[in-house]
Amino acid sequence: MPDAVDEVIIGALADDARTGITEIAAMANVSRATAYNRIKRLTEDGVIRGYSVVTDHARMGLGVTALVLISGSQPDWRANREILSSYPEIEYCWYVVGSADIVLLVRVADTHQLRDLILTRLQALPGVTATQTLTVIDEVVHRPVVRPADRA
Repeated sequence: MPDAVDEVIIGALADDARTGITEIAAMANVSRATAYNRIKRLTEDGVIRGYSVVTDHARMGLGVTALVLISGSQPDWRANREILSSYPEIEYCWYVVGSADIVLLVRVADTHQLRDLILTRLQALPGVTATQTLTVIDEVVHRPVVRPADRA
């Protein structure tokens, strides 16, 4: 479990992954060497899995965001896993337990592309029996790092 110093380091990197080690060390009130070693340990332990760029999807030409819930037969989940991974419109894919079997977060240019993705490709997947689409009208919260509530 990350301690208070680790939390400061993770928070600094989550806010801006380009933050320099000297600045991170000052924020965490530790030496540069300690900050460097903490980041290295957090990475080796898999707490920090990588660094990324956060884009404005609408400015990238992806003005429609939707959650697509897929229901289907269980024997086909392995094959569909590979197929779904190949679709560039899918930002996230979760296998879930509940009223659906798969939940996708997709980003497309317009409703025509969304329709084609759902009707042409997703509903044609092996074992898919139903889809339900929830179109996002406003992204209110998007946190790159979520901390346990008792340490927020």
